[in-house]
Amino acid sequence: GDERENMATVQEQHGSRTGGRDKRVQRSKTDAHHSSASPARVPRRKPSQKTRAQPTIDQNCRICYGEFTQPKQLPCLHTFCQNCLEKFVNPKLLVECPTCREETQLTVLGVAALPDNLAVGILRLSKDHEASSPAVQRRGNQRTISESGLNIGDPLSMKRQLQISFSNLEEFETTFQADIQELSQNINNTIERKMEELAEKKDALGKQLKKILKDKLELHENWRSQSEDLIERIDDEKLKESSAQHIMEMNTLGNSFGSLISKMDRMCAEKVSFDPNSLSLNLCKQSNPMEETKVARKASQNKLPALSTDFYKVATLEEVRKMKWQNCLQPRCAAICPWTGQIWVCSSGSREIAIFDSDDTFVHSFTNSAFLFPCSIAFKIETKEAFVLDKRQSSIFVISPSYQVTRSIGKGGKKSGCLNSPAAILLDNKGRLVVSDHGNDRIQVLETDGTFVAYIGLHHQEGGKGYLQDLSSPGGIALSVDGRAVAVADTGNNRIRIYSANSGRSLQCFGMRGRANGQLEKPIDLSWDTQGHLLVLDEGRVQVFTEKGDFLRAQKVTEHLNGMSAIGQCVLLSDTYSVNKMIWKIK
Repeated sequence: GDERENMATVQEQHGSRTGGRDKRVQRSKTDAHHSSASPARVPRRKPSQKTRAQPTIDQNCRICYGEFTQPKQLPCLHTFCQNCLEKFVNPKLLVECPTCREETQLTVLGVAALPDNLAVGILRLSKDHEASSPAVQRRGNQRTISESGLNIGDPLSMKRQLQISFSNLEEFETTFQADIQELSQNINNTIERKMEELAEKKDALGKQLKKILKDKLELHENWRSQSEDLIERIDDEKLKESSAQHIMEMNTLGNSFGSLISKMDRMCAEKVSFDPNSLSLNLCKQSNPMEETKVARKASQNKLPALSTDFYKVATLEEVRKMKWQNCLQPRCAAICPWTGQIWVCSSGSREIAIFDSDDTFVHSFTNSAFLFPCSIAFKIETKEAFVLDKRQSSIFVISPSYQVTRSIGKGGKKSGCLNSPAAILLDNKGRLVVSDHGNDRIQVLETDGTFVAYIGLHHQEGGKGYLQDLSSPGGIALSVDGRAVAVADTGNNRIRIYSANSGRSLQCFGMRGRANGQLEKPIDLSWDTQGHLLVLDEGRVQVFTEKGDFLRAQKVTEHLNGMSAIGQCVLLSDTYSVNKMIWKIK
């Protein structure tokens, strides 16, 4: 009976211990599945007060025993490398501190979500700074916070460390003042040494100057002696009778005379110069003032901005090359295609359009049965279409990127939108066609579908009866660089007119018939340069004017030309069998 009671007692005790363990296991499972936004400590056992002393900052990781890389601090205030700590994370995102064995529940971000230990970075920076300091040997006896251990979180420890910092700061100030004094002394010594060197250099330069002067005076005295001897010889020869020997002696004297004069020119051209950077003297040849003036004038001309007002006053047109092809006949207009950079040339005589590359190499040409007298061309970059004006057809042909005629605009007549022997075409900034209607003495503005927009150069008479005409047989037209003005060659009236591209209002009118500079004789074409000057082609010359009509330059060219285009600093002149490429240059 006693044995049975003892066995029952043992079973009860064993059951109570087993039940307690089951409860602890169940609570552990519940904690393991618990998720939180921030790391939380899950203590396995309650550490005693003796084992929870504030840890000091280690200089190396206690796992890899190397310097910290991405130091991460656990809630227990122990720090390890991020890569090292990741090796201690179990599948349930629990990490156990390798030092105190305290477990921490991590988030889904893992070890990366733990806070960085900034104190380790501060300790490393201060250590590197001390190692690189030039006065590190003098400061070997100083104690720093990092040497005594940096404790974070303990108020008493932080207070004690701050008090230590006061004494360290005083020691640093004393050392720093000593460094400044030493540096000041070093500066004074260096400057005194440099001053001594400069004084020695000054004495040496003075001696060198005296020697140069002495040698120069001796050379001049020698030249005077030779000249006096030559004068005596010349006087002696003058008294002698003319003979063969006398002639030979005079030739010898002439050679000596020339040698002495050349020697004097060389001596007088010498000059002593001083280089303040290298502190040296140089004996060099002095240039001729006349030569200097010529060189300075040439340099100033070369520095003139291209196509400026002063540039045109001294520049001339020089031919670069002739652009032509096999069937070239009566070219009229040349323009740059904006999306390819190639030059398109309208050839009226051969009824075709020729295309040249940017280096003036002929690429190919194309034509169409509808072409009778193509004379001008314009481009629309948005649709990549070209608009070819045909003078005899009195219409505009639209060319596709594949060089095919897709449609035509306009027809012959005097009504609005109709054309009569048109001479030139351009596209304004609003994408509208501006056409020089030569036969109708007017400029018309059309939409790209042929719809009439407005007249330029026509004004309503009072009472609404008809129009007043400004123009007579207008020729070439050109759009200014800013797109605000349209210049017209008023061929029949021998003048140039400038209108507003937006309103058609007259802005400027200049010119009168004549062959003098600034006068015009049947101007047939014109073009703006990039600086706002107007280039006008009339009989046998190209004249340059300002926007206000002030004359700048006249350049003779071949007579009876068909057209002109200005491209940058180049001018393309359309002759009978070629397009002559010219360029403005200063000789």
